[in-house]
Amino acid sequence: MAKNQVVAIDIGTNTAKIVQLEQTAAGLRLVHASLIAHADGDEMQSVAALWARLSYRAPKGVQAIFSRQKTEVGVALPRYLVNTKRLANLPAATDAQLANVVALAAETELPFRIEESIFTYHDVQRNGESTSVELVSTRRQTVERYMELVRQTDAVPTAVIPSMVAIAEVSRLEETRSPDRIIVDIGAGQTDFCFMQDDSLRFSRSFRIGGNLLTENVMAAQNVDFETAEAEKRHLSAREAPTREWTARFIGELRRSIAAAQREMAEGTGHTATPELWLCGGGARVPELAEVCEEALNMPTRLWNPFGAMRAEMDIAFADGLEEHGDMFAVPFGVALNALDTDTRVSLLPKEAEQTLTQSTRKRRFLIASAFGGALAVGLLFGGLSLQRLHQHRAESMDIRLTDFTHSMDAAQTQLARELALTDMLAHHASPLDILHEISATFADRTQVAWTNLNVTNLNEPTQARITFNLEAASHNAINSLFSALNRSAVFTNVQLGEVTAASENRKTVFQVQVRFSLSAAAVKAFAQKRYPTLELPTFEVAEPDAEPDIKPPTSTLEEEEPDADAKVAPTKKEEKVEPDVAPPPTKKEDSPQQEKK
Repeated sequence: MAKNQVVAIDIGTNTAKIVQLEQTAAGLRLVHASLIAHADGDEMQSVAALWARLSYRAPKGVQAIFSRQKTEVGVALPRYLVNTKRLANLPAATDAQLANVVALAAETELPFRIEESIFTYHDVQRNGESTSVELVSTRRQTVERYMELVRQTDAVPTAVIPSMVAIAEVSRLEETRSPDRIIVDIGAGQTDFCFMQDDSLRFSRSFRIGGNLLTENVMAAQNVDFETAEAEKRHLSAREAPTREWTARFIGELRRSIAAAQREMAEGTGHTATPELWLCGGGARVPELAEVCEEALNMPTRLWNPFGAMRAEMDIAFADGLEEHGDMFAVPFGVALNALDTDTRVSLLPKEAEQTLTQSTRKRRFLIASAFGGALAVGLLFGGLSLQRLHQHRAESMDIRLTDFTHSMDAAQTQLARELALTDMLAHHASPLDILHEISATFADRTQVAWTNLNVTNLNEPTQARITFNLEAASHNAINSLFSALNRSAVFTNVQLGEVTAASENRKTVFQVQVRFSLSAAAVKAFAQKRYPTLELPTFEVAEPDAEPDIKPPTSTLEEEEPDADAKVAPTKKEEKVEPDVAPPPTKKEDSPQQEKK
């Protein structure tokens, strides 16, 4: 019997994970699961290394055409890159009509231009004459970036599945005592919050509190490097400093997320049962984190290893490391399960990619039918040899065309990469010097405040940049003034003050505090304008020329006679009395025409 396989890849902030499932007549079988840390942040190298560990090798050429084994390749898309919106009060429509109805409604609901977006929908709810769905959308360039990381392994992605949909898919395999449950996947850079009700995903969001933020807190508190802080945080309890500060912020975000989810549930169904809280992901390993969350939120809380539910549902052929790292595989497991079901999958794969896959499948079926027809013709008409050669020639010709097309694509991609590199070189990038200059301009008065150090992270992505510096001030009023100045700045946002401590230096009390903030969306443009100011050319007003006096010549009743060139005419007494208001006589350098004639 033909086997359906799926390879799911989850590319996180610090690690990449891969899962290989196989669906046979006996059920699901876990073939492989592993993870790898990014080397110097190189995501492409991590994906290639994970792909090399698989026992599966994609068939190529003619073997790929006639292979009966179908393989899906799913890619996880992080929740923070996905936008969701409930489309309510849609007209009643059948499943075949609903796609067109959602497409029309999405044109006015998408947060970016329709040509730049990819969207799908799920959680269809029908109530009488109306229908509601949850719209899921993202930017096209975001999907292309994640697909390109997989294409470099010669694999063809067949599904791009949001992480919250994958988490919900895995959670359905495990029974719960409450109809409501909350799954919180704590990653290195982001935390995914999923609210499940009756095995349906009703609410999800992502917030920027993860393991890396805790590592930064340990670095600042203990004055150690990143690797040392990463190892040290595994032994610090959630009740102890500096983990206590991170835990308080984490629980605060959980409170806001739970309140938003319960409001939406109350408006939709009026159901407000006490949910269970499941923690998973690498950040959930903070000692006593589950106990602190249960005490603070007053709800049953436990650490969740998705591998436990998967063990009861499938044959496990590869389980090395899953007992230790199984809590980090919720997303790739869910992507694999969702990608296997082609009828109910929630995928953000571009339409043109789907059409290419459909055409490839049709071509494959066509070639298989042609091959069987040729074999039948050989047996009946004894002329199969010539027909077989003809089909072989067509296959070779197709391979040549595909090879030529591949070379053209490689050349186009190389040219595109060069143009993108040139564009990136010409574009302005924010630098720590820009940030330091802006802080200096904001803190012009050095008599009341001073900062001791400055730490900038993620500056390659300005909207995700994080700036931290320690501040020393003479009074609380000075700190408050600086806090207000930062909030008024056009380039800084999300300004946060840490705990203010007092210290004595040179018999004077100095107040110390740690300040954190991010860059606004307009920061890079503002830095560029300050670094490269636009020159304004001076303008000159053109003076209007003085109006010439309008002097009419005197009238005469006598006929004009041409004067003798040698004769000198003396003016009469009447002419001597007339003194018209005329310009003074020209100088010697500029003689009048009459004098030149004399």
